[in-house]
Amino acid sequence: MFRSLSITGVLLAASAATAGTFAPTPYLVDAGVDALTRGATRSLVDRDLFGSPWATVVVGHVDIHDRFPYLESRYFQVVSDPAWNRLVLGEAGRDLAAYDGAGSTFGSLREPRGLATDGHDRVFVADTGNDRVLVFRAVTEFDELKLEPLASIDGLSAPWDVACSDGGTPLDDADDRLYVADTGRNEVVRFSLAGGRATRTGSVGGLGSGIGRFAGPLALAVGRDGSAATDDVYVADAHNGRLVHLRDDGNGLAWVGERAHELGAIGSLDTDRWGNLYAAAAGAGAVVKYNARLEPVARLADGVTRPRAFHVPFVTVTDHRTGRVERVGEGRGVVVEEWSDDSGLRLLGLGVELAEPMLRAGNEGVEVTLTDNADVTVEIVDPASGTVVGRQAVGVLAAGRQVVALPEAGDQAGWPAGRYRLRLTATSTYADGGAVQLALEADLAAGGTGQVPAQLALLGNAPNPFNPTTTIAFTIPAGATGEHQLNVYDPRGRLVRQLGRGPLAAGRHEATWDGRDDAGAPVGAGVYLYRLEHGDRRLTGKMVLVK
Repeated sequence: MFRSLSITGVLLAASAATAGTFAPTPYLVDAGVDALTRGATRSLVDRDLFGSPWATVVVGHVDIHDRFPYLESRYFQVVSDPAWNRLVLGEAGRDLAAYDGAGSTFGSLREPRGLATDGHDRVFVADTGNDRVLVFRAVTEFDELKLEPLASIDGLSAPWDVACSDGGTPLDDADDRLYVADTGRNEVVRFSLAGGRATRTGSVGGLGSGIGRFAGPLALAVGRDGSAATDDVYVADAHNGRLVHLRDDGNGLAWVGERAHELGAIGSLDTDRWGNLYAAAAGAGAVVKYNARLEPVARLADGVTRPRAFHVPFVTVTDHRTGRVERVGEGRGVVVEEWSDDSGLRLLGLGVELAEPMLRAGNEGVEVTLTDNADVTVEIVDPASGTVVGRQAVGVLAAGRQVVALPEAGDQAGWPAGRYRLRLTATSTYADGGAVQLALEADLAAGGTGQVPAQLALLGNAPNPFNPTTTIAFTIPAGATGEHQLNVYDPRGRLVRQLGRGPLAAGRHEATWDGRDDAGAPVGAGVYLYRLEHGDRRLTGKMVLVK
């Protein structure tokens, strides 16, 4: 049933990196291993580890305390291997185990493929060759991960994939649902998991190519909105060459729409916390990212070999200081590739890029593609002096094609007609996702009155979050007398850095903070406050330093 592999620290022992939609991250930092390949496992432990890995899920817990150790995190990874009829499972830094089911109440596994997990540490396995789905609970005993058998869902026909929905309530299992790609019958089957039992409550499909029909449904994913699942269900319909969008209306699965693709057979689907969809297609040699409307926004082809699966971990975060418990989608994903000396399992950080910028007619804004949800800022820069003459914090925009409106003068100094540089900054919503900038030239009409502003104003900082530098913009009003002060403080009100002091001319000004204190030492990641003082007025803003 369980066999110890005595391979310590092989699975998922790294953190995400920055830059780009998909940022390669070392899989084993301490061992200097970029990807877990057959060549790497032979070198590390003189074993192959897998016959042909197919899919993976991560069961993760993060605990926050008000005293040492302050932060504890545990990640357990499960990988299916249909070639060797088993699951490989373990925790980073611990021995691994292989589960083949022999001698258990379930009996031997046969070609296990698709995997899913939920907020209750349940693991769902599409045991394809045995025409069933198995339900386990991941438990730890003496720091060893084990799969405790819970239920067998029988009566299926070659199920290839599973997807679990929390029904919109991540920590309440009363409305949980399970969706199964019952490939042998060309159906998607819905099960209720209420009461800890799997009860079949509906299905859609049958062989065909029209609405309500499938020809080889191989992969499933549920939609997401933050920590919770939505009623959206996505299906990779292999022989029809399309992605199908279904919606669970409580009574069944309604057909919403479809999108054709040329990727061949898609073997895996998964969603991130924004509901963006990731499709892995081994034949096309790519992972394609779609937004929730099934519009393609990014493609990963370089650096991956015949990717079979892509998984975005969701972990349970418990803050013992407040008692708050929530499910959090991480800013990284695991790719399962063809198993060879040079390919296998890779870790990718998730971030954002700006693509295909275009100035809209009449200079009403910049049209651009965001490859992920991001906090966007647009600035108008005088190319001769480098001075920012207009700035607007747009806020968080969704992945896909967006139109970013240009700044209005407002309390800013305004600008005469002429040629300017438009600078867009997109900051990832993931702590380690980084920020990207894009610039294009444009001939603009005069903006604002061209006069100095009428009041003291803080215009914010960009980028935010930032690493390692950010620029704070502010205005000094016409007719103002006296000196200004611009300082950075920690959340307790202690002075960290003095950025400016003294008299300033009326108009727009900027100050850059490099993440260091007055002694020149780098400060830690976290929330910082900046305060502008002039005369009897004080204005405060908040910024986040990430590392």
